Amino acid sequence: MLPSAFIFQRRSRHVVAGCLLSALVLLSQYGCRERKNGDSNQTAGIGAAEDVTRPAAPMNTLTDQERDDGWVLLFDGTGTSAWRGYNQTTFPGSGWVAKDGQLMMEATGREEEGYGGDIITKDQYENFEFKVDFKLSPDANGGILYSIKEEKGKPVWHNASEYQLLDNEGYEKKNKYVMDKHRTGDNFDLLPSTANNLKPAGEWNQAMLRVKDGQVQHWLNGQKVLEYTLWTPEWKAAVKKSKFAEYPGYGMAKKGHVGLQDWGYQIWYRNIKLRTI
Repeated sequence: MLPSAFIFQRRSRHVVAGCLLSALVLLSQYGCRERKNGDSNQTAGIGAAEDVTRPAAPMNTLTDQERDDGWVLLFDGTGTSAWRGYNQTTFPGSGWVAKDGQLMMEATGREEEGYGGDIITKDQYENFEFKVDFKLSPDANGGILYSIKEEKGKPVWHNASEYQLLDNEGYEKKNKYVMDKHRTGDNFDLLPSTANNLKPAGEWNQAMLRVKDGQVQHWLNGQKVLEYTLWTPEWKAAVKKSKFAEYPGYGMAKKGHVGLQDWGYQIWYRNIKLRTI
């Protein structure tokens, strides 16, 4: 017969081990529930932040997963063959520069005058996801436009909806600008976003735009910040209250080019990618 003290010690070790195992099981189950019930605007999805445990992919390249998911690269760090100027047959000869792995819009400070011009994709898209890294200079103003239809003598924004890009803080201070529906992530002059996660001028951000059968989502730095449906009574009412009320064709195209706006301020772009859905 074993001494009673020895039996007690052995049983104690078994009890402790069992408690530890139970605690590990509970922690695992809790973690699964947390991942399952996470905020849909921040977890897995088209705008989810990159997994920080994975090595960062080289700039202006596609990962194997992105290729499998149908993404295509619209800028490889040097060439601009996927783009051309709005109402032009070629890429602008000035105003835009591919340098150091970035597509840079040069600053003129003259808004729509004396600049290289807006650029658009050569191809047209109806249902798609578009994502891009962007870096704003102080006070910068620009935008991502979609469903663009070219018309001679008319600016790109007269019929194309816009995902606003803006140095919110700097632009407001410098221009005493009315910021409602004009901040980064907004549907310019129509609908405000909930974005409060824009990084300051000089730092990189990521924009994501999703268009599917009239359902539109704006994402900023991994968070969905705006969702709306084109051509609904609510959307048409927003158009009537905006600067675009005088343009009867505004936002009505179901298919068109994607564009980057040149408003005379320096903005850098990289990792420009698109997939049809």
